[in-house]
Amino acid sequence: MHRLITLILFELNKILSRKKALLFLFALNVIPLIAAIGLLIAYVKFNSLGYGQLSYSMLYEAVKNLFTIHFKLFSLISPFFLALIVGDSFSTEFGRGYMKMLLLTPVKRWQVISAKTVAVMIFLVIAVLIGGFLLQCDLYIAKALTKSDIGEMANAGAIVSAGSAFQLLLLSLVGNLMITGYFIVFSLFFESAIMMAFTALTVLMMIHAFYFIVQNLFIHIDPWYSKLAEWCFTRHSDTLFSFGTISGILDKTKTIMTEEIMQSAMASLAWAALFFAVALFIFSKKQILH
Repeated sequence: MHRLITLILFELNKILSRKKALLFLFALNVIPLIAAIGLLIAYVKFNSLGYGQLSYSMLYEAVKNLFTIHFKLFSLISPFFLALIVGDSFSTEFGRGYMKMLLLTPVKRWQVISAKTVAVMIFLVIAVLIGGFLLQCDLYIAKALTKSDIGEMANAGAIVSAGSAFQLLLLSLVGNLMITGYFIVFSLFFESAIMMAFTALTVLMMIHAFYFIVQNLFIHIDPWYSKLAEWCFTRHSDTLFSFGTISGILDKTKTIMTEEIMQSAMASLAWAALFFAVALFIFSKKQILH
């Protein structure tokens, strides 16, 4: 266990030390950053130029809606960054011989895959927490920007309750764990992160495009297509990260235990287990040490 923890920290340090990691954190949190800058500019103008007052409740709702949009956008663009991060962690290390050096140390191959996966998930958690922190800062700026009743401000101290935030974080981890497993399988066949990311993302988009076409056209032509579409694992991400799911959890009209959400979450975990089992099998058979 100590060796595995050391390996996880080593892999996490490698991810965070790359310059592109900072770019990823910025890109994944572009909405909170833009909102924070916009509110700061508004704060300066309203206080120095005397433009009047704004309603705190209006700004609160705006920030809350931004949170929903941010979470949805995060789910849409995170696969592009996951592909490159996973590609760097596996494909690039195969091409440059780093993987061979790593396997010369007393670590098992399952520990390598586990450590790299956990490191990627920790990176995603950091990105999610940064977005939440920035949006919470936006809320504090909104408080400073308005002169609303103290009781009104006290009633909305946080954009998301702790329970809702935890559920959304779980959904993000489950959905992205499935996608990470998918990318790891592809990364074992390439020695270039760019080529791996391009190929894996192309196949991923083809799978999702097929599912979209089936749901909107082919299902009415031949029921057989609907059975084939059930194997399009991307459909579970659609459910987990839909506006209905995010808004429902924020408004507490839905929870992670809601039947539809739970089914998609369990299916995503099953797909993740399958991808990691395939990745471990391929990795264990791959000739790295000669």
